Amino acid sequence: MQDGPVQPVGGAWSVPAWNLLSVPRRMPFTASWEPIRMYCDTIGLISSRIEERMPGTEGEIVRPSKRWFRELLLSLTVLLATVVLLCAALEAALRIGYRRSLDFSMEMWKYAVALKHPVANPQLSFAHAPNRSAFLMGVPVSINSQGLRDREYSLAKPPDVYRIVMLGDSTTFGWGVPVEQTVAKILERQLNAAGKEHRRFEVLNAGVGNYGTVQEFNHYMTYDRAFSPDLVILTYFINDPEPVPVERVPGILGKSYLVAFTAARYDLILRLLGTRPNWEQYYAGLYRDDAPGMQAAKQALADLAATVRTKDHAKLLVAILPELHEINARYPFTREEKKIKDVLAANRVPAIDLIEGLRNHGPEASLWVTPEDDHPNGKANTLIAAQILPFVLQSAQSDGR
Repeated sequence: MQDGPVQPVGGAWSVPAWNLLSVPRRMPFTASWEPIRMYCDTIGLISSRIEERMPGTEGEIVRPSKRWFRELLLSLTVLLATVVLLCAALEAALRIGYRRSLDFSMEMWKYAVALKHPVANPQLSFAHAPNRSAFLMGVPVSINSQGLRDREYSLAKPPDVYRIVMLGDSTTFGWGVPVEQTVAKILERQLNAAGKEHRRFEVLNAGVGNYGTVQEFNHYMTYDRAFSPDLVILTYFINDPEPVPVERVPGILGKSYLVAFTAARYDLILRLLGTRPNWEQYYAGLYRDDAPGMQAAKQALADLAATVRTKDHAKLLVAILPELHEINARYPFTREEKKIKDVLAANRVPAIDLIEGLRNHGPEASLWVTPEDDHPNGKANTLIAAQILPFVLQSAQSDGR
């Protein structure tokens, strides 16, 4: 998911926990100013040779004194040094304070810096960097050599295996939950517990945070179809029609905690002032008939269906995951999701609407990874896997597997 007004770059809409750091009013400083004073004295010697003139009050020529130049340069140098030291202190404090946090915005930024890299395909933009690890949103996250948040798999499918590839965004990736609590691994355990002894199920987690439908299709074409799946499951989320973002290699500032923290708080201020649409308006706006992202998402779904069915001789299932803020009563995006169901029906793709199996299992927040982040937690992922399980078993049985 491309976590809304905050560019829900991950997935489900979240209202970040904007916990400001508590910084002591005074910070001890013991560094010597002598090197700075020596530098300013040197500059003063040079400036004494410069004959800058300015008109006096009565037309006479007034030359600034050497002392005036030295004091000015000293003041500017002290100001610059103070700003640099303050920024360095704030950067250090933020790195310590947010080393292991549950702040959605900061953790999503850390995810992008630590585990992603740009790719040449503009319709993919970025992917997981192989063999990297990080501690994000309270859990350890590891990417294998194939770019998956999963164990290693052979490209050649063993003869006794029914292989499933799960495409999706941060909800499929498993944002904020351990790998064993992702939908892919819960479903894999359930399938192997319910399946025949002579058959094994493999469920590969190909989810990447901040992906939309266009990127999920291109990820499948670039990486996932090489695993020769028998079934492809795409988890569709409400913000999937977002345009593909342009990913750049982060420079020094792109890796700064201070810059990331400031940008996130600036975004919060704009939303509080009402200069950006709220989450319902933003998501609904993605489904305008003239929205380029919506048109691209429709085409990507059609292309994925054709590729899986006719070229890879596999099956495709789309699981429509609701936005988890309001599911027990009035759901605000029924009309928008109906447009996606119509596209799937036109392309003869079976779909499961997951909202019914998630409703009335307690307050909505009981399904979230944190009280401020509505990505599905382990409880929600278990409910999701339970709804997908019957379709997979029936599909495998009809294939004679």
